[in-house]
Formats: sequence, C-alpha cells, structure tokens
Amino acid sequence: MGFFAWSAPVFHRVLDRRWTADDVSAVAARLRPFVPPGGALLDVGGGTGALALRLAGALHAQVAILDPTPQMLAYVPVHPALQATLGAAENMPYADNAFDALLVSDAFHHFRDQDRAVREIVRVVRPGGGVLMLELDPTGWMRAVVWAERLLGEPATFFQPAHLCAFLAERRLHGECRPERGVSYSFLGTV
Repeated sequence: MGFFAWSAPVFHRVLDRRWTADDVSAVAARLRPFVPPGGALLDVGGGTGALALRLAGALHAQVAILDPTPQMLAYVPVHPALQATLGAAENMPYADNAFDALLVSDAFHHFRDQDRAVREIVRVVRPGGGVLMLELDPTGWMRAVVWAERLLGEPATFFQPAHLCAFLAERRLHGECRPERGVSYSFLGTV
C-alpha cells in the first residue's frame, strides 16, 4: 500500500470535495433499507473517512472505517459517529454479524485476496444485511488506469460488472450490478 501512504494528503484534499450532497444522498438511499437509525455501517477501504462522515449524518448511524494505510486513517475526522480501525479486508477485526450493511467504494480492486475479502464481508454483515460496492469498469479508456495502478504496485484486479456479480454470487453474496455515471458501476446485494 505504498501508493496510498505517500498520496494520503492528496486523497484527503480531493476526496473531501469529491462527494457532493447528491452523491451522498444517492448512496445513503441505497443503504437506508438495511441501516436503521442508530445502526452500524462498515466502510471497507474507507481511507480518510470523507464519505463515511457524510453517511453517518445522512443515515443517523455509527460508521466504522477499515483501511490498511495508517497515513489515510490519520485524516479521519474525530467524530462520535466514526470509528477508524487499521486493518485489511481479508482479515477484519470484527465479530460475526456486527454490521447492518457494508460499503466498499472504489476499493475492491485493491484487495489482494478478493475471495477471502468476500468471505469476510459475508461473515461481518448480519443475515439480510446489505452490501454496496462502487467500482470502475475496466473496459475502454479505463485500461490505462488498470495499467497505471499495476505500475504503482497495486493489484488492480478489476471486474466488469457481470463478472463481479457472478464472482460475488459464487460466494453467497447475491445482488445486482448497475451502471452509474461515467465508467462507474455499483453492486447492491444482501447477505
């Protein structure tokens, strides 16, 4: 995770402005059926906490942020609804069924062992809980991003939408992939 260690200040400045009120409302609307007021959401690969902080307010929920880079977590704001934890998606330090829902935003392709990460996702989200993944489709000009990430030492294991849905379904995480703006797509499913 060397890239994220030295780029944390840039991510902090950029991501604080990335999430518009409309973006946050749209993400919160998709998570709301799973996260009751006072509920618990896990943001895996949540970095600086920019989206987590906004979702905590929109959902009136507690949000745990799990990220493997201490330099990213150093920017998580101190807030009673947030808890930042250093750790990896492949070995989450949480009890079984600890969360009502889980979010992975632009991070799944960075997980070094995606199979193990999905098994952990299924373990820490309560039965009937929601999983929302926001990802990038690696086709078209995004091939250059895949190449650049690999050059920087990142796994860059991107899935096309149909392949991600199939990969997750094989691991007991069923849902639907749909296109979003630009090269983004999302997966929303239940455990």
